[in-house]
Amino acid sequence: MKRSIVALLAPFFVCASTNAAASEGDESILGTVVVDGSAGGQVLPPLPKLAVLPLLTQSPSDTTLQLVVKRDLELSGQFEVIDQAKTPNGPYMRDTPIEWSAWDKTKVETIVRVYADLKGKDIELTAEAFLAPPKAKKKPVAADAPVEPLAPPAPPPKAAYTHKLVTSEKDLRANIHRLVDALLGGLTGRPGGFASRLIFTSRVGRWTQISIVDSDGFNLHPFGPNSHTVASPAFGPGNEVYYSISENFHRNRLAQGENATPIPMRLPNFGALTGIAFSGDRQKFAVSIVNDGDSAIYVSDPNLKTLDRISKEPLANYPSVGPTGQVAYAAGNHVQRIFINGKAVSPPGFFASSPSFCDTPEGLYVLLTVGIGMGSDVVAVESTGGRIRRLTQRTGANMYPACSPDGRLVAYFSRTKTGKGPGLYVAPILRPGLAKKISDEVGDSLRWDPIDAPKPD
Repeated sequence: MKRSIVALLAPFFVCASTNAAASEGDESILGTVVVDGSAGGQVLPPLPKLAVLPLLTQSPSDTTLQLVVKRDLELSGQFEVIDQAKTPNGPYMRDTPIEWSAWDKTKVETIVRVYADLKGKDIELTAEAFLAPPKAKKKPVAADAPVEPLAPPAPPPKAAYTHKLVTSEKDLRANIHRLVDALLGGLTGRPGGFASRLIFTSRVGRWTQISIVDSDGFNLHPFGPNSHTVASPAFGPGNEVYYSISENFHRNRLAQGENATPIPMRLPNFGALTGIAFSGDRQKFAVSIVNDGDSAIYVSDPNLKTLDRISKEPLANYPSVGPTGQVAYAAGNHVQRIFINGKAVSPPGFFASSPSFCDTPEGLYVLLTVGIGMGSDVVAVESTGGRIRRLTQRTGANMYPACSPDGRLVAYFSRTKTGKGPGLYVAPILRPGLAKKISDEVGDSLRWDPIDAPKPD
């Protein structure tokens, strides 16, 4: 049976973990992953404590709302969400006043109350955030001072932030994620990125197939053909899924949608398409194309009318498009490195792969996989090639990082045999020691995109 060029070159394009022996770099330059609140040489303050009020629910929508909100806030890495067992004795109703004195022992600074109301065929979601009042200082009282009359009871505290959202039952979970994103914006000044999806490929028998899963690990489902080899899925214009496909091991071509609709694209000298990437606004398109024993990166507009080669390095692959149009890719003959517009940014001596841009609160980084010993780790490198932040450390093969839409979280696959075992993990970039497993799936070509398609100009 005739095999595709991609299949013949597959050993080169696999994750860095299988090429770790090529790494000779000084591991100390990658730093360490710490879990005591310090990172990058700085000591981070303890996370503020937050409680999601365990209301008595009135409907299945109410129950789902509380579970999803609590899970998202735990994954966000912005708060220490306390266990429900530590909350003061209830019961709690949606109109129960917040008695801050009862919460003193928990040291909670923020209380979130969420509930759902039926509005005809729709559901109205409400999120309220209450902030702990400042502690009043006790004044010394002289022994002979007159007794002051008791002050009237203070009125119940009002929510410092409220957000409402109306949804259908069908879109309930997606809109709960949007509610959390708004809540994070109100509490931290930067909206969250949970109204989003992760897309990747994994092997199913002799073939590979695309899978899509929500940002919290829910609603995992296959997408597209299941009897061919697919690679490098990405959300493109109109939120359509684009990918490379090889039918019966023939040359890879570009396709989109559940039915693998062919997308006309003139490849140089009948080359094979190995990787694709879109910019966040879907207005820039980058591809890697194998041809005559080499691979190169090309860019195009969404109409795919022209292809301009931008890479000069040998065996360039795995493109990623940044927020201002810059393109990152992996390339190199012996020790593959990450380049941005022709400049090497990954640490020398390490086999690097699978770059992904991440617009973090600290600036623009590139997430990537580096070979370490017989495994691989995920690191973040400033897009200028400066500071390095290590995100995983010596737990087997950790690979294919993807950045959340808000730039605060990294998702990656791990084949670790420790802790929760292999699967899909999500971690705060500034506190990677808080990584949480959201799925048992392990695949490749991981991407993380918002549910809402960007609006055309």
